[in-house]
Amino acid sequence: MDENLKITLIGLLTLVFGTIFASILASIGFTSMVLGLSSFLVAAIIVVAGFRLSDHHLASKH
Repeated sequence: MDENLKITLIGLLTLVFGTIFASILASIGFTSMVLGLSSFLVAAIIVVAGFRLSDHHLASKH
């Protein structure tokens, strides 16, 4: 996969998942800015880990 496409997908998925996590936290009642921003950090970690695992998995098949 092209490196620029990978970076764009990581950013897009982080934005989408972070927004979902932040809205879930807000609906529960946690409206602190730190918790909202930490949801984006958690989303970024999940997305980057997913891309690294998929790259490792795809590389090991060849």
